[in-house]
Amino acid sequence: MADTGQLAPRVTADLKAMRLLTMVSLWLGILVAGSVQLLLGVDAAVGPRVIPLVIVTIAAVLTGLATIPLLLRGSGDAAPNHPLVLALLAQSGAVWVLAVIPPFAGWGWAFTLAMAGGVLTCLVRGWWKAVVILGSYAAIGLGGLVGVLTSSRPAVVPSSAGTGVDAVVIGTLALFTLMPLSAVWVLQVVWRLEHARQLAAELAVARERLRFATDLHDIQGHNLQVIALKSELAERLLPDQPERAGREIAEVHRIAQVALDDTHAVVNDYRTVTVAVEARNAAAVLRSAGIRCAVHIETPGMPTALGAVFAVAIREAVTNVLRHSRATEATMELVLAAAEYRLTVTNNAAGALRRDGTGLTGLAQRVAAHGGTVETTREDDTFMLVVRAPTTGVGRPEQTESDAAGQGSTFPRKRRGAR
Repeated sequence: MADTGQLAPRVTADLKAMRLLTMVSLWLGILVAGSVQLLLGVDAAVGPRVIPLVIVTIAAVLTGLATIPLLLRGSGDAAPNHPLVLALLAQSGAVWVLAVIPPFAGWGWAFTLAMAGGVLTCLVRGWWKAVVILGSYAAIGLGGLVGVLTSSRPAVVPSSAGTGVDAVVIGTLALFTLMPLSAVWVLQVVWRLEHARQLAAELAVARERLRFATDLHDIQGHNLQVIALKSELAERLLPDQPERAGREIAEVHRIAQVALDDTHAVVNDYRTVTVAVEARNAAAVLRSAGIRCAVHIETPGMPTALGAVFAVAIREAVTNVLRHSRATEATMELVLAAAEYRLTVTNNAAGALRRDGTGLTGLAQRVAAHGGTVETTREDDTFMLVVRAPTTGVGRPEQTESDAAGQGSTFPRKRRGAR
């Protein structure tokens, strides 16, 4: 499959080619209409009117050829009252009026009027298109009927012509009125489709930027919070416990390096952290902040993609505990129950609820993509985050969460309530 860089020039070239072919087909339609009009009319015995009819017909054909580019400029670029359009209507109407004057010169002299009506139809909008088409039919039909009824002899057409030939000519006139509209409408539909494709591409870029921003928030928000916490702790310990302060500073350095690696991984779109590893890191961070943490993680057969979502949920929950509470105790539990994975994170001493945060909103969007939900509740000073995701509908993974956890560090399971 061609990439986007190769596809865009091809689409542009195809649009230009289609516009050119549409213009050529409309030019041919004008030429055919004028030629048929002259062939059917010149052989008729219409007396001295032949010369002005031929001259005005040729003028109408030339004006029609010059008018066609106006139809292909895009919507709203050409007005129905453009001088070329008005000249085409006047010349075609003059030909038909001359032909209708008794004795009737024949239906063949209405071809330029039919094409002029088709050109005008392309330039008006909405219901005016139907009005112009019906008006063109009415002008041709009523004019021809008046010409036939007021003539002292039958309409002059080639000797072999009769009622059947007149019917064919009238039907062809109807088609010539619709031909410009159909050709221009198809081109406009293609233009609209290309515009929709460009909008879809721009929307995809916007969504990717939003995803990238969400990833950075999830990763760096947590890491920076931990760095700030440990830096503050090291500052307090430095006067009395310089050795412990040194260990905290070393930990800050390690977390900063992890944050840098995570950023590189997000850019390269290959960052995958298992739930077990994320839970271990989260528990270590909470404990370093003086928060007792109990952890119980069970991820049998969890797909890697879903595991990454739960890892983000754990990271977001821990970040909120550190940032928005004065917790002394917290719990994390991820279990498989009733055909769904359920993550529950609780903490005491919860702070005031914040409605303007983006972390939980981004998390809810991630979980919703897997058919899951995010719920938050608060009872007294205990805050609870519950993330649910079904085991079905997430696709068959190449690697399960348990497999991925086996390849790296795993967090040992603890009994609920363990300190």
